[in-house]
Amino acid sequence: WNSWNGIATDTEVITKIVMTWALCPILAAFIAAVLLPLTGFVLRITRLHLFRQDALTRYALIVAGVFGAYSLGANNIANVMGPFVEVVQFDEVDFYGLFSLNSLQQLFLLGGVAISIGVFTYSRRVMFTVGKDLYNLSPVSGWVVIMAHSIVLFMFASKGLSTWLNSAGLPQMPLVPVSSSQAVIGAVLGIGLIRGRHGIRWNVLGEIGLGWLLTPLISALLCIAALAVFYLLF
Repeated sequence: WNSWNGIATDTEVITKIVMTWALCPILAAFIAAVLLPLTGFVLRITRLHLFRQDALTRYALIVAGVFGAYSLGANNIANVMGPFVEVVQFDEVDFYGLFSLNSLQQLFLLGGVAISIGVFTYSRRVMFTVGKDLYNLSPVSGWVVIMAHSIVLFMFASKGLSTWLNSAGLPQMPLVPVSSSQAVIGAVLGIGLIRGRHGIRWNVLGEIGLGWLLTPLISALLCIAALAVFYLLF
């Protein structure tokens, strides 16, 4: 019975994660579709000079990038280091009495460093796929995309928000890792659809969608193959 109960619990968790795969881009598209006209309305009523608007847009992009990086770290670090939480236990490290890092914090640090290295090495082509190949984004629409993406990641990572929704009698957000790429693509599509769909390059979207389908399948096959080799050798 305990084994069956454990299997049922695992199935519920997997079902919840798969459901968020569908919900994440849809939610990001909705937020972007709402945020874009709202941002345009604010720009129209403020009537900023072109140079002033350009300067403020640059600052806003920096703020959105910081928020996006924070939300990405809060949510997607689980994809990187989550599998090691129960199996890797580091000794606590003390830095000359200034501060210390326990095992979990060291995993966070390693994951953050690995993500940073990935940003500086192989992210350029992916960035152009999102910001240019799929749909040409202006600075303002780019800001909307990053804000929508960041809000979605934050919603799926914030324990405080989930607790507040529960206390208010509202459905809780599942605290599960979601795909940042799905959130970004969903936000880009939200902008593309609200502007008439003509600028969306559907062939690029098809390739991205195929990648979403193949990624978990290839990962599963690689994991099965690695486990088979491990059991044969050991």
